[in-house]
Amino acid sequence: MKNKAAKALLKMNMPANIKGFRYITEAMELFETDEIWSTKLSILYYKLSMMYNTTPRAVERAIRHAFSVVLTKGDLEVVETYLPLNYTTNGNLLNTFFLRLSLEG
Repeated sequence: MKNKAAKALLKMNMPANIKGFRYITEAMELFETDEIWSTKLSILYYKLSMMYNTTPRAVERAIRHAFSVVLTKGDLEVVETYLPLNYTTNGNLLNTFFLRLSLEG
């Protein structure tokens, strides 16, 4: 799942060198293995912060920034296949991204 997420993010033109890129790909892996995608995001942010030795707030901010970059500067045709363009909260974007990646097979 991590590789699928990375490929999709790169297709959307998300820079691979921003922290949010790593956090999003790792989140997709956690969603698949821990089935935490339907729980509160604070749990996800906490787990990611422990993995990367940072704070949950920094993780949340990095993910928000990464999505913001791709929604404003990315390839919108590709972005639309993975992310909603109208309801762009971190929770909705992460959950929708995970579900759409899962449906790809």
